Amino acid sequence: MNAAAIGKNVKKLRDKRGITQQQLADALGVSYQAVSKWETATTLPDTATLPAIATYFGVSIDELFTAALTPYRNRAERLLGDYEADANDDAAFERANAEFKRLLAGDFTHEDLSAFAYLNDMRHRHYLDVAEQAYLDAIAKGEDARDDEYYKTHRQYTLFLSRLGRVTEAVERYTELLRAEPKSPQNYSLLICALMCAPDWEKAYAAAVEGVELFPNDAMLLCLLGDICKQLGRFDDAVRYWDMSWELDSSWIDTRYSKAFFLAERGLRAEAVAVWDGIIAWMSARGYEDNELEWQREMRDKLLLQE
Repeated sequence: MNAAAIGKNVKKLRDKRGITQQQLADALGVSYQAVSKWETATTLPDTATLPAIATYFGVSIDELFTAALTPYRNRAERLLGDYEADANDDAAFERANAEFKRLLAGDFTHEDLSAFAYLNDMRHRHYLDVAEQAYLDAIAKGEDARDDEYYKTHRQYTLFLSRLGRVTEAVERYTELLRAEPKSPQNYSLLICALMCAPDWEKAYAAAVEGVELFPNDAMLLCLLGDICKQLGRFDDAVRYWDMSWELDSSWIDTRYSKAFFLAERGLRAEAVAVWDGIIAWMSARGYEDNELEWQREMRDKLLLQE
């Protein structure tokens, strides 16, 4: 065994932990003189003590012999370092997360809590990257089909960007898409959704009016125009556009939700409940599960109880 390497590492680890030789000796059940002799390479820890030293400092026994050992305050911090080296390593995250939870269930410092926050911050950023790449891959894969699911993915991606504060990017993306393909009502809806997320209600209104003039029978554009009119305080227009959307396409249930919530907000509870009953009937006719229908009934009943 390399006495010099172990001695330097024990001192590194002790200094990082911010404890005295006596405190380490007490934790290990040895004398402070023994710790001093280890650190000066006068003697080596006996083989029975090595596991206790490794456990106390959250390192492996092999690491105690490593000349380039990186000192950590505890095992959780060391495992955090492992995950930091590769954010794609799910197992490394799980090990670090489990160790932090064990640590935080007992005696911990503000540094431990901060490190735990940083661990989950890294995980969050990693999954945001995973989610964004999945959205872009889904859009690319659906390019040929251009079905409802394809455009739904675009709208979800717009919401994703807005939650990240990247609304300008979304508006620019769908402005360019509409400019390249202006004869698509779906492209109008994508730009309108991006402008609504911005939120830039006047520009969204202008784009929606233009879209409806070009595609007067598109239920989604009419529904979006109704939503925008509501935000702009043009309530009669909102209801008119929602009803037009529903008359054109009774599969577009979103318009019923918009109208029900609007009526409830205006204090017109009986009218709101009637619309919600229509939603429940629509879902029942299409074979929705009982638990989903029950949730809808609970939402309807909440409308009745609102003051």
